[in-house]
Amino acid sequence: MPDNDKAGERKAFAFSAKKDWRSKIRSDVTAIAGTKRDYDQIICVTNQFVPAKKSADLQDELTKKYGIPVTILDRTWLLDRVFKHDSMAIAVEELGVGKGTEKQARKLGPSDAKRAAELEALEARIADVSQYQEQPAALVEDARRAALLVRGLEHPSADVNGHFDRALRLARDKKMEKLELAIAYEWAWTSHFWHEDHLRTSELYDDVERLALGSDDAKDLERLSNLLPLIRMSVHTGSMEASKGKLKDRTFALKSALEALAEQTNRPNNALHAETMLLMVCVSERGVEHRDDPLKDIWVSFTDVIERAEGLGTFPFTSIADALTQIGEFIADSDEFDTLFEAITDALASRSGEGEAARKNVQRAYQKLAKGSPCEAIRWFGRAVSLLVKEEYEDDLVDALLGTGFAFEEVGLPWAARNYTLAAVSQEFSDFKRHGSIGALRASVLSRFFDTELKLGRVPQILSAHELELIVRNAQARTDGQRRRLDQMHAAHMTQIASLLLQTPVAELGDIAQFPDALERLALPMSRCALLYLMGNEDILRTEGWMPEQETSEGVETIMRDLRDSGVKADYPVPDFALGETVTLSSNVLGCRIEVACTNNLVSIGIGEAVLGSLEALLATSLDHRIFPQVDHLQLQVAPSDDVGLSPVLTFSDVEGEPVGTIRHRLVMEHKTKEDVLSFPLWMREAILEVFLRFARPQDAKTWGEALFEDERALDRALTFSNVPIMLGNLHGDRAQLSLADWIDPADPTYEVKRAEAWPPAPAHDAIKSVGNAKREEGLATRDLRDAAKGKHSKTRWISPIDVQKWDKAKWNATLFIWSPPGSDMPPPLLGLAYKNLPAAEDIFRSWRKRYGDDDVKDDLKITIVRGISRDSPAAYAVMIGQNPDNVPVSEENVFEFVSRFHRMYPNSTQNLDQFLADYARHSRYILIPAHLPNKLESPKPIFDLPIGKHDLTVINAWEIAANDMTAAVLGLDEPPLIPADQPNAPVLETLERLKSMHCG
Repeated sequence: MPDNDKAGERKAFAFSAKKDWRSKIRSDVTAIAGTKRDYDQIICVTNQFVPAKKSADLQDELTKKYGIPVTILDRTWLLDRVFKHDSMAIAVEELGVGKGTEKQARKLGPSDAKRAAELEALEARIADVSQYQEQPAALVEDARRAALLVRGLEHPSADVNGHFDRALRLARDKKMEKLELAIAYEWAWTSHFWHEDHLRTSELYDDVERLALGSDDAKDLERLSNLLPLIRMSVHTGSMEASKGKLKDRTFALKSALEALAEQTNRPNNALHAETMLLMVCVSERGVEHRDDPLKDIWVSFTDVIERAEGLGTFPFTSIADALTQIGEFIADSDEFDTLFEAITDALASRSGEGEAARKNVQRAYQKLAKGSPCEAIRWFGRAVSLLVKEEYEDDLVDALLGTGFAFEEVGLPWAARNYTLAAVSQEFSDFKRHGSIGALRASVLSRFFDTELKLGRVPQILSAHELELIVRNAQARTDGQRRRLDQMHAAHMTQIASLLLQTPVAELGDIAQFPDALERLALPMSRCALLYLMGNEDILRTEGWMPEQETSEGVETIMRDLRDSGVKADYPVPDFALGETVTLSSNVLGCRIEVACTNNLVSIGIGEAVLGSLEALLATSLDHRIFPQVDHLQLQVAPSDDVGLSPVLTFSDVEGEPVGTIRHRLVMEHKTKEDVLSFPLWMREAILEVFLRFARPQDAKTWGEALFEDERALDRALTFSNVPIMLGNLHGDRAQLSLADWIDPADPTYEVKRAEAWPPAPAHDAIKSVGNAKREEGLATRDLRDAAKGKHSKTRWISPIDVQKWDKAKWNATLFIWSPPGSDMPPPLLGLAYKNLPAAEDIFRSWRKRYGDDDVKDDLKITIVRGISRDSPAAYAVMIGQNPDNVPVSEENVFEFVSRFHRMYPNSTQNLDQFLADYARHSRYILIPAHLPNKLESPKPIFDLPIGKHDLTVINAWEIAANDMTAAVLGLDEPPLIPADQPNAPVLETLERLKSMHCG
């Protein structure tokens, strides 16, 4: 309706199509004002997009300068008038745009009505540019979607072309080449098949060619391969002049690009896809120009490609089969073509069978996971994941990877969980890189990736995952629901990172004193507050207004403690800020603590992550097998070297008596052939098996091997997604921020660390329950130790000073005592462990000295002497070596297994032992040393240069051994212990009965 209140006003209009809209509007307003015609309003119309703030600022400036109200109307207003206010007819009538293509009123069906409603909502959003602040990708994608909707609604060609043009220009202006390529291709395809506009198709081919020819992705060149036959046919049928088709130049350029990709055999899927398109170009070229050519050589070459593609997961069998089906309409009789068709349909049948079976396995795995059986879920997922590495099952693969990651996490294997989730993220981003659509990324996958990094506690990687998810969710936040989820995610991340940071040891706070403001830049103010509080800067938080004035310090303390406790409950580790040149990754696998020290670069870290993740994936279900520990901890080192080939090299050597694995690798792992690509998983297979056999051995290797390698396809689940360095490179490129220093601006302030004591205060020592006192007070059911299948690897620990391989090699064959006569200046007594193999014995003591020091002041190494072990030999005794359980903190959810060694001695009398014990009583300490005893005919030779000071010695009688006492291992079922006549109900009697039942069971 007209505005009658303003009837009679004098208005001046100025129109512009110049890109520099600001200078044009200024000159137009200056010229109009200079006419002195007393205009009441100046209205400037531009076909450019003008941000609202810039428009308002210029309007105010010009109105103030000339005293005439100035209004600027930009392209948003024009599109709103034409499309939203249904003014297309005016544009057609007055401007002659699309003359003869006026839309006719038609009744919309349910699908079209839904499309029309979506289009209306999109146009309303696009018209309000303010909705896309810092979300340029969302604007381009909405414009692209609007163009596709207009096409689907069969709007006039002018309308469709206008929408595609808008989308293409936006993509070009925002420098989003992948989206620009996709839009140009879709427009060209639309122009040919919807509008039969052959000339426009050819023109748009130039845009697609410009964007695709330089790509190293065969899927980009596939767009040219699809469009070129259309142009060839247009020229052949006379629908387009040959000069417009430019077939010779275009064919040569496309073939050259495809030939280059076909030679990149380090990317076998991509290379064979390019080779396939080369053959398709030849089919189009020769099929049009030589109609009678049977193309036998092409069909034979095609068959060869299909055969070579067997086993390549992401090779596009389905799209090739569809293309060949279309070509088959024109092939009446050809044995070669029939052979090709059989080859590809057989391949499709095999892939379809594998894929559908894998889908069912995934469904069963999720059922197992929902029922609380993560180990069973891992077995079912393991049978599926490698079979889903197919282009047609990409979404199913991501779902399987995420599910497997959840299952790994449930059994306490964080690296396998993270690596599988990383593989899911990698799949998502591979698709994103092909199509450029940020809207197609599943934010839930990135959220899960953040969670897995949080469980590992590496702050730089956590920040990367947070930033990545924040960028994607922010770009996708177009609806109120999406914005709510963004806010929820943001709040959750702040809380989780804060609860992790509050576990930072106070002694490390000085190293991160410049970190708090980096958290502010990452939109994590709550996390910054938590860190400042931990540093003791409550006053800063109050000054900045983060805490209510009425909140007491005690109240703040309670809030922060609760926040920290939530992280402890969630199993967040102590945070690692990666401040040094080396970072340490660690894992518990089958009770063994494995630590990998990596040089702080992307490749070294990636290899370390791959080793731990693959090892965890391989052994995930082995808790219910009887595995014999070899060591309770193992160290690996990963570093670059110029002296190795393409595959990393793993070697083991003894360092201070302990086995240490060293992995050397190239700093740049460039793969040039298919064999190069396969070299990493092949090396990984050998590496993880060698590492496993260094720390554990299965009791029944045959049964264990059949279960893992045949029934569960454990090597597939361990190796299929083991190339972490490549996945990290795909995700981060050259921008990996691996140290906290990468997140800190040099201008960030350094905050004072005012807190000097541990926070929160550690519990009193006598309040800490240990394995030793738990066993004495409450006992520990044998079933709890033996039935660990339902437990977590992260909660299962072997605790042992025994390196089984070293001890087997050393052959402990005697115990000796050395003491001195009583005297104030006499040294303490010596307890010697004699071995047959001296070098191995020396390694054992070197490793103990490294572990406990030359004076074991905490008595972590427990020495027990059990007397009276044989009724028939009253002087007989046993010496037992193991970890002191009293020094091992325990919780209800932890499962500990202790590995000890003992040796029985059968002397004729107790004199030597009695003298040693008397001397020990005088000194309250003794010295543990190795000794060499090659055979029983010689005397043991003490080795004095590897002593270990000891303070505690446990001496008990065999008849006193209770059922839950670890020293029960020294008892022999066929050799009754010495029981005094006055002990008819000696505890050892129950112990022997229990041992018999366990032996029989």
